[in-house]
Amino acid sequence: MTAARLIPSAQAEVLVREIAQQTKEECGALTTTAEREARAVVADAHASARRRMHEAIVELRREAARRLARARAAAETTARQRTQRRATETIARAWPLLLEALAAQWRDAAGRRAWCDGVARVVRDRITAGMLTIEHPADWPVEEQRDLRSALGRDSDAVAFTACGDLTAGIRVKAGQATLDATLDGLLADREAITALLLAEIDSGDGR
Repeated sequence: MTAARLIPSAQAEVLVREIAQQTKEECGALTTTAEREARAVVADAHASARRRMHEAIVELRREAARRLARARAAAETTARQRTQRRATETIARAWPLLLEALAAQWRDAAGRRAWCDGVARVVRDRITAGMLTIEHPADWPVEEQRDLRSALGRDSDAVAFTACGDLTAGIRVKAGQATLDATLDGLLADREAITALLLAEIDSGDGR
């Protein structure tokens, strides 16, 4: 082979080597870039997975808290309804007993005296002048009427006693437009307030 023919062949070999080297470098660069991008994708995927897992855990905890709150509210509502139902049943049983207790107090002489003394104190404090009309049961003893007049501190002509057939216990005091109703119906008129007092007494008794 002549020298003239060797020159192009050597140049071709050099070109081939350069192309091979360049290809190798480009492939290495592409591989490095691909690996870096793959690592980034994997890292992003891990971060996204961790984030979704965290969000899922947070939501599960929130849902658990909501369920617990609903369960507690339902339990409190049930307990409150049960308490109210028991209270209603208790008052239904207690009310007739209260009526009978008051009626029994009026039937007892000492009980009537305490009852009328309490009425007299209220009248002295609130009704200081004017004619008084005392409505009372027909069987109320006259001597007890005289005792009430004395307790009121009024002249005999300033107090009138009137028997009422509809009254079985207690008295009703009238002075002009004012009325102090100390009969059974009058004393028990504010059922809501009396119910509250009964419940308080029952609760107090349960705590003893």
